[in-house]
Amino acid sequence: MRKLGPLHWIALAVAIVWALLPIYWLLRMSLMTSAEISLFPPAIIPPAPQPGAFFNLLGRPYTTSAGINLLASGQSGQILRGLLNSIVVSVIVTGITIVVVVPLAYVFGRLEFRFKQLLLFSLLLAVAQPPVSTLIPFYALYIHIGLAGTRTGLVIVVLTITIPFVTWMLIGYFRNLPPVEKLARIDGFSRGATFLRVMVPMARPGIAVAAVVAFLFSWNEYVYAQVLVGGSNAVTLPAAMSGFLFQLPNPPHLAAAMVLTLVPPFVIAFVLQRRLSDMNLVDPVR
Repeated sequence: MRKLGPLHWIALAVAIVWALLPIYWLLRMSLMTSAEISLFPPAIIPPAPQPGAFFNLLGRPYTTSAGINLLASGQSGQILRGLLNSIVVSVIVTGITIVVVVPLAYVFGRLEFRFKQLLLFSLLLAVAQPPVSTLIPFYALYIHIGLAGTRTGLVIVVLTITIPFVTWMLIGYFRNLPPVEKLARIDGFSRGATFLRVMVPMARPGIAVAAVVAFLFSWNEYVYAQVLVGGSNAVTLPAAMSGFLFQLPNPPHLAAAMVLTLVPPFVIAFVLQRRLSDMNLVDPVR
């Protein structure tokens, strides 16, 4: 294995700082009061860290060790509703995406059939098309059929983003898997059994990564959520956080809400990363 030189270590350190500094800065702000945040020069480390902003987001007041009373956030109900809706929408979108995309990517990646190139080109156009370009047509349609302000409507529109993108991503993965279909067919497997019992286990790492990508797409979706479900009971967390911009500024509450948005993706990525590590120890065909 090639040893890393000094320049490689410097580049690695810069990349780590670049990635983690914004997250640390948000966490730092969420553990401070508004008065402490407004001090200049800013404190690198919170002078008296306290979780008051997180309690306030849960609708509870909090008294710091210095006797400062922090009132509950007026946005707490919207934030908690948005957190629940984001989890529900992201889980449903991820599940449907994987169920649809895995066989679709296998067909495109491993089989030859008529009009394949035309369909691949159509898929590429769907991936390349800016999602915001369909916002107004979706809004007009949803108003007409009554899907505006519903989680079902948001799930449908997010699927129009995740399915083409994740399919395009998985096609190359399936294409590069070992050509074992003929061996499985010789052993008596049908085409469906070959796909389910051989190809899917071999593709588990790629499918896990695809699930993470689909979850992150749906979790971070803001434009569709703001226009189609903003202000309703189906509002998601990114859209709910925009409410902090239209009231008396409260940086600790906004920072705490942004920290909350980071927790589920970190948990999903950590769990699937552990699963991927376990998969490397197992023969995928068995």
